[in-house]
Amino acid sequence: MNRGRLALAAAGVALAAVVVAGVVVAQRGDTTALPTPAPSGGGEAAPALSGTDPVTGKRVDLADFRGRPVVINIWASWCPGCIAEARDLAEFARKHPEAQVLGIDTQDTQGEARAFYARWGWTHPSIFDPDGSLAARLALQGLPSTYFLNERHEIVARIVGEADLAGFEEGLRQATSEG
Repeated sequence: MNRGRLALAAAGVALAAVVVAGVVVAQRGDTTALPTPAPSGGGEAAPALSGTDPVTGKRVDLADFRGRPVVINIWASWCPGCIAEARDLAEFARKHPEAQVLGIDTQDTQGEARAFYARWGWTHPSIFDPDGSLAARLALQGLPSTYFLNERHEIVARIVGEADLAGFEEGLRQATSEG
């Protein structure tokens, strides 16, 4: 009799665990992140960022894009979230020529960066950051991370984690809405 009750209790616990897991998965739904306003409420100037593009070898400087909103995406070829969002970031860049997408390729190799660009059809510039020092200037909290700058290059929103096309577009909307 005790074994029967024990088996019944164990079955009940297992069923409850399955139900709870199902609810958590159903509530979670999409794992992509959405932009959140900058912690300071915006207005914080982006740090100076410049360096060599890992694909073209050309010099890239954030200051060259002053007067345009900029979407800075910190990525690495080995990062699962970066891989997951790569197609949407390429589509976003094509759909929104009014904004400049700028990558920061952190803790990577130039060869892997070139292969990543070729695989995903990226055409926007990146800055090679093999030691992570540029990413640290942006207070990187996780990969990938995306920062949305208004035309004055103030950080107005960011996404920590994998994003999708809707998330990139919402971040750009926040960067271009004045008021």
